[in-house]
Amino acid sequence: MNTYMLAFQRSVGNLLLTTAIAASALGLSACGDKSPSGKPAAEAGPAAPNLADATSPRAVAQAQQQAAQSALPKGDPATPASNYVEYNSGNQLMFAYLALSDMPIDYDQIANRMSRDYAAANDEFRKRDLLAALKPKIDQAVAQAKAQRYFRITVSNPVQKYDFEKKSFPLDSSLWESGSYRYFYDNGEYRLSFSDGDRFRYLSVNNEEAARNIEAMRARGNPPTLVVYGYTQASDMSNKAVKAQIVKVALVDRQGNVLAEQQ
Repeated sequence: MNTYMLAFQRSVGNLLLTTAIAASALGLSACGDKSPSGKPAAEAGPAAPNLADATSPRAVAQAQQQAAQSALPKGDPATPASNYVEYNSGNQLMFAYLALSDMPIDYDQIANRMSRDYAAANDEFRKRDLLAALKPKIDQAVAQAKAQRYFRITVSNPVQKYDFEKKSFPLDSSLWESGSYRYFYDNGEYRLSFSDGDRFRYLSVNNEEAARNIEAMRARGNPPTLVVYGYTQASDMSNKAVKAQIVKVALVDRQGNVLAEQQ
């Protein structure tokens, strides 16, 4: 059993135990015919969660999800921008997926995705020769993806109109919306999702001059782009996706000037 699974199981156990104890304590404190305010218990409001609630299938699933999230490896925000490899192809996501899944590689399937010559070949001897040449390249790409987990992608049209109450720009929903994925057209079979997207629903821009500049660019139809710096964490086997942490984001103009950052 690997370290990740041990950490995950301990986290689930601890989280469920804590939830159950808290629910039991709340249940005991709620016993009696009257609430602390003197009103009958039936009128005192919703019943406190009990042990059955804490151990329900839904609660267990939520605890497992939280524990799995906590156990995922995390990137270092101090990592220099130059250490991030640019992702601009679905093949890169494919190799990252294979690197993190630790499953045997289906060389025929991968060769079909990465080589038009291989996919189009009808001569079985030619296919065998092509596959023999492609295998070392596949192995090398997978090994590189396993060693190099910091990456960056560019998101076009990433901001919506400025929110004055939050003093921030709402960001593209593909970063934070549950069930959303990003992918590349050259190989859309493998996708990218973010495990901590909730932290990036909005890009905070408190400086009014900077906010005015960004909003003006957006309104003119010449919006800046968003560079997302990420760290690959795990393979989502059920969705053929790479799960990644957003380490930081940077809003940049066409000249590459950074207009706003957040981590």
